[in-house]
Amino acid sequence: MALTQDTRIIFIHGLASKPTEEDLMRLWKRALIENIRCDSKPLAEAMEANDDLFRFAYWANAVPDHIEDTTVYTNSLEKKVDEVIKLRKKVGDKLHITSAGWVKDKIVSFGLGVVDALATALTIKDDVIEQNAREVSHYRGDQYIADRIREPLERELRDAWDNDKYVVIMSHSMGTFIAYDVLWRFSHRSEPGYKKYRNNAAHLLVTMGSPLGDPTLRAFMLIERWKDTPKAKLKDERKRFYPTNIGQWHNYSAQGDVVSHDATLEDDFFEGLREHVGGYGSEDLRDYTQLYNPFKTPEDKSNPHKSYGYLIQPKLSQKLRQFFEV
Repeated sequence: MALTQDTRIIFIHGLASKPTEEDLMRLWKRALIENIRCDSKPLAEAMEANDDLFRFAYWANAVPDHIEDTTVYTNSLEKKVDEVIKLRKKVGDKLHITSAGWVKDKIVSFGLGVVDALATALTIKDDVIEQNAREVSHYRGDQYIADRIREPLERELRDAWDNDKYVVIMSHSMGTFIAYDVLWRFSHRSEPGYKKYRNNAAHLLVTMGSPLGDPTLRAFMLIERWKDTPKAKLKDERKRFYPTNIGQWHNYSAQGDVVSHDATLEDDFFEGLREHVGGYGSEDLRDYTQLYNPFKTPEDKSNPHKSYGYLIQPKLSQKLRQFFEV
């Protein structure tokens, strides 16, 4: 699929306090486009020239008492984004641990439950959100807040599909299971606002630093749409437990990212999608693991979960170039 005016890339962020929507869009776009520019200047320039290409499903303000980052903090964050872009340009495609020699001081093993993992991945500054993973609790226990969290992505998808756009969703952290949940709803819910779009699709779903591999998360977040159903269920019934509107799904996990401590989605989702939904080629559903996320916070603390360190991954640039046939 070539990048054209008919393409729409929708970003959806993850946990914790965030810059304003405008600032977050600017920082995500900069990291992604500069990553791609390292490998394909024409594609990067085409992205910059397309004013209608990028949208943000910004949900942070749906969480009660969310505190947006100050201008001072955002400015310091931008300097850290510039640092990871500079590193990407310096080392080229060597941000994959097995090929780049980053192993000795970067690999950490984690065996945490999902809530502990989500909390641990936050920096000290991000603890301004009380209880660390409070967003997860709200999403699980308060349907009104959960609806508000999903609404920005649902709105952007409806707009894209109403305008016949090819859709790419780029999601990070908690945004990955929001994206999954929303796509499931468009696949199976019977209300007119969902059913109308039953034949539309996300042509590419990108998940970065995703906790979807954690069994605890699946148990309380996706209890009604998960594969662990009785074996006697017919295939058509089991198909209901998966979104049927994902064209390709690429999952990215950095070493030491506690949120994606179960780094692969192959056994958790991809096998079931192939068996019960079908139509996938060998490269359509893929895990990319052992990545090195070099991001350091403005407090100069390493955070291998941070979105900006994922957005500059060479593997991501490579797969987007293949997707856009560049």
